[in-house]
Amino acid sequence: MSRAPTVKGSKQLKMIVVPYQPWRRALTRLGFLLVLVAAGEGFYLYGYSEGVFVNGDARAERDRFMLQVNDMQLQVQVLQQDLINSQQAGTVDRQALEEVQGTMINLRETIAQLQEDVLFYKQIMSPENTETGLMIGQLDLESTDEAGRFRYRLELRQMGNNDNIVSGYTNVNILGVQERQEISMPLRSLATEEDQLDIKLQFRYFQNIQGELILPSGFEPLGVQILAVDEGNNGKTVQKSFAWVVE
Repeated sequence: MSRAPTVKGSKQLKMIVVPYQPWRRALTRLGFLLVLVAAGEGFYLYGYSEGVFVNGDARAERDRFMLQVNDMQLQVQVLQQDLINSQQAGTVDRQALEEVQGTMINLRETIAQLQEDVLFYKQIMSPENTETGLMIGQLDLESTDEAGRFRYRLELRQMGNNDNIVSGYTNVNILGVQERQEISMPLRSLATEEDQLDIKLQFRYFQNIQGELILPSGFEPLGVQILAVDEGNNGKTVQKSFAWVVE
């Protein structure tokens, strides 16, 4: 029996013969695809369920915040209305208080004026009064809401025998300092309604000279000097100085 010839120097490979089954490869691929599909569907369902859960929590949280915001907005509206009501009530109360205070001030001023007038008439009619003729009474100065603007009222009287009429004039000068110099300014240069240097006097019992004056900028008032002259039968000249005292 003869042997197959061998070739020296070449490597002999072993071969295994298996049956040819192409359908098994297709099944393997199909199974792998099914696994991938199942896994994807599982991940999708998981993600969807988680998304629904998270989204539901977010909506619930959002709704809760919206309710809180609505409540706070209502509280703000209530507080704003309370503030408006309080301010309106406070305004009414302040207005009422100011009106009452203004009325009290006016009443006190009226009472003081009446008391002064009563005293004045007592002095005029009193037989014990030895002074006769023209007399300079009092000077009232009152500030206004405008800086440098003042109201004034000067009272002149006739004492003793009031059968005669005082007929004459008076001069009023404001004394003060401007630019470090003492100066005297006539009332007519400062008064808003008085344009006469010699203010006319014509009265039996008394005469008031009143109005408003405006001081120039930089002028510091110190006092008021008054000269009054009776040119009638009982001729008389009187002078009086007042300090600048504003009520």
